[in-house]
Amino acid sequence: MSFKFEPGTETNTATVLPNASSITGLQDIVRDGPSKSVNDAFTQGHPLESRLGNWESSQLGMKLHMQRQIYGLHAPLRTMMEIQSIQKNPALLGSRASRIQLDILLGKDDTIDISDVFGNNGLEADTPDIHRMLAKKLNL
Repeated sequence: MSFKFEPGTETNTATVLPNASSITGLQDIVRDGPSKSVNDAFTQGHPLESRLGNWESSQLGMKLHMQRQIYGLHAPLRTMMEIQSIQKNPALLGSRASRIQLDILLGKDDTIDISDVFGNNGLEADTPDIHRMLAKKLNL
């Protein structure tokens, strides 16, 4: 096996003439297009914005990690099963009860949020009316 450098038969068509961007130091937008760094600068938010957006999920992850370290594997599994069962099946007593259960499991029962005062429109729209359900079941 030989490690000698042998030039290929292909010819290189590169030119030695300087282009406009190397002479002036500016970017040629017509040839190169807008730079991606400018587009990224406008589309990306502040680093704190992404951190605040993921605040609740990171707090839940930290809580589950602490439960696993202290109580073992069963505690975070049980907490996640309870959270999923409440989110999947809204309470029959009304949407407020299901929000209270979820707030207790997430550790937000000691805070007052906007949804506590004005209600969560998305959750209340999906929750059936208990009186209509009972009337339909009893054929009234």
